[in-house]
Amino acid sequence: MNRNRLGGYTLIALTALLFGFLLAGQLRIQLINPSNRVERNQALLNSVMDLERTNASARRLVSALRAEIAGLEGQAAQRSESTRSLQQEVDGLRAHAGVTPLRGPGVTVQLANGRPGSAPAGRSGYLVNVQDAQDVVNALWEGGAEGVSVSGRRITPASAFRGSGSALLIDQGPPLTSPFTIKAVGNRNQMEQVLGDPASLGDLKLRQREFQLQMDWSGGPDVSLPAYDSNLEVTYAQPI
Repeated sequence: MNRNRLGGYTLIALTALLFGFLLAGQLRIQLINPSNRVERNQALLNSVMDLERTNASARRLVSALRAEIAGLEGQAAQRSESTRSLQQEVDGLRAHAGVTPLRGPGVTVQLANGRPGSAPAGRSGYLVNVQDAQDVVNALWEGGAEGVSVSGRRITPASAFRGSGSALLIDQGPPLTSPFTIKAVGNRNQMEQVLGDPASLGDLKLRQREFQLQMDWSGGPDVSLPAYDSNLEVTYAQPI
């Protein structure tokens, strides 16, 4: 009887001990899991904060790069504008020097000899001479011409006019004779005003009346000038 009772007590003790272990394990699980959730939440929070810091740094970098790009684009635009301005200036200088063809609104002047019989003996006032052609060219320059040619020969600021009688030499070109065709591209209205002004080209207009020397001009929207095709070196005024 005592032996059975002792076995019962032992079984109860073992059952209680087992139940205690199970209860302790369950409590342990319940205690560990919340701790793991807190750690996971903290880790997620730390990751989110790290990502936010990384994103903020990336945003600052993007903003800096955008500002740098904007600055470079502005510098490029300024250089482009400066390049365009310089190119326009060079083009203008080349056109003024006559090294490139020129086309645009302008005027065409025709000069031709008058009638020999109308001139007194020994006088050649009826002939168009070197000075006449040069006077017309100078008047056109004063009237806003950007380029001038005489019978197909482009005139430059360094051009030299030479000749005798009605023969005309320009730079190293061949002799030109009457009639002369003088073309100019530029301010058409202003050049026509200069040509029509009674105070300009006085000697030429006087001989036009006295010796029927021919001088006519007309304006047009499309006048073409050839490029200068001689040596640009000044050969008539060199140092000794």
